[in-house]
Amino acid sequence: MTLVPSGLRPAPAAPFPGPWHWLGPPAEWAADPASGELRLTAGAGTDLYAWPGVREVDALPALVRRFDGDFRLHVGVAVEDGRTFADAGGLVVHTGAGSVKVCVERTTSGAWAVVTVASLPYSDEAMGPALPGPSADLLVTRQGRRFATLLRTPGDPDWRFVRTLVIPEGELWAGVFAQSPLSDSCTAVFSGLSFRPEPLRDRR
Repeated sequence: MTLVPSGLRPAPAAPFPGPWHWLGPPAEWAADPASGELRLTAGAGTDLYAWPGVREVDALPALVRRFDGDFRLHVGVAVEDGRTFADAGGLVVHTGAGSVKVCVERTTSGAWAVVTVASLPYSDEAMGPALPGPSADLLVTRQGRRFATLLRTPGDPDWRFVRTLVIPEGELWAGVFAQSPLSDSCTAVFSGLSFRPEPLRDRR
């Protein structure tokens, strides 16, 4: 069965190689094709979270593309104006079983950390490593049903493990997003996006 998230809209002006699509509510954005940089501003209340009876939101502005089989995808993320808890930017993956987010996110203490949210189908949130500031390189990779997220801080040559999960094999959609669940807006800047049709084998 082909997985096609509802509401996909072509994004011919995306600064990344390949066919990309917008997903979720409209958002302000600007692209620099020369540098391959994308600036994405999420509006108030934007999020992707499923906790029945407590919080259910399906309104995440994202730029995504289709991936089949094993792959790796990484990008530099810098959150420019995250002033409120849960303001974030990062990578999102949509599968037949739900979604996974890995974020550079403002924490309740006002610091920054890598946070993952696996909504398969209900949201399981985990705080990962603390960050020295609002930026990091993020990576997601799949090998068969094994899925992993990793991070790299500025100036660090090595990837660091964040979280591993099991997701369905087959087609999925992945890309970048910004969110501002509790604030008026949040802007994330994405640069250096790269992907390969092969997994990152050394995930630990």
